[in-house]
Amino acid sequence: MKEAELICSILNAADIAVLKRLGPGSYVPIGEVPRFYRDLYPDDENGPCSTPWKYSDMLAFFIEDAEHFFTEKEEGWYISSVWQEEGVDEDKALIAHALITPKGKAITVRLFRDEYVERVKIMQKTREGLLEKRELSHNLERVKEISRYDKLTSVYNRAAFLEILQAEITNVKNTGTCLSLLMVDIDDFKLVNDNHGHLVGDAVLVSFGRILQSHLREGDIAARYGGEEFAVLATNTSQNQVLRMAENLRKRIESYDFPTVKRVTASIGCTLYLPPEDSKEFIQRADFALYDAKRSNKNNVKIR
Repeated sequence: MKEAELICSILNAADIAVLKRLGPGSYVPIGEVPRFYRDLYPDDENGPCSTPWKYSDMLAFFIEDAEHFFTEKEEGWYISSVWQEEGVDEDKALIAHALITPKGKAITVRLFRDEYVERVKIMQKTREGLLEKRELSHNLERVKEISRYDKLTSVYNRAAFLEILQAEITNVKNTGTCLSLLMVDIDDFKLVNDNHGHLVGDAVLVSFGRILQSHLREGDIAARYGGEEFAVLATNTSQNQVLRMAENLRKRIESYDFPTVKRVTASIGCTLYLPPEDSKEFIQRADFALYDAKRSNKNNVKIR
């Protein structure tokens, strides 16, 4: 017991919270949790929060995947992507692990310190500098000349999305992996502009972009496809996973407190890539699924 307490105290000093898995969906924090953990996830009646994913969409998504990982008997670890959420400073980030050891199963939630994030930024700048000096690709220079991001929502713009989509389709054809596409459309957005003005409409779009980005896993991308329509490209996802991802996103949008208008809903159409179709056929099928959702009273998810 003293050994476990010592380990947890060391992890606590490194801004790492440990939750032991008691059973499917059941966890308990071990030892004193770091301060950031209690700042982000309110204590429950027994002390430090044992269900932090209720307060974090990204952590909730990770926990679902972690539960699948925990059904395996082999020892090992499963890592989430790095993410930020409300309550975390702009220059800090979170990451989670699921662990299977001889003594049991657990998850950890870690806060990256300022100096670590700064080192990552330095490494990224160094890599960008090397790529520029070597002039490895004419495409890199071309991409630098145009903006890849939508200026209002900060997600990818349509041109960048179509370019990335084509590259992912090529990758799927070569590797046989899965690729899913979600087309997301804000319901009755014209009424927002008509009733509240375009500035409020822009604020809704900005919030919408943030919601999409908060749901991205490593390798996924979000883009503003046009007007109030957005696209999410999800790699390595089965049909069940993409449906779960889309439904989680729909619920998050529905419960979000948007500026001025408060409540906004969205319809979502999703589909899986079917080789050897081209990008136009892939997008068209997702659009058809979106139309199905719109015709079914909106604020729902359909798949084709």
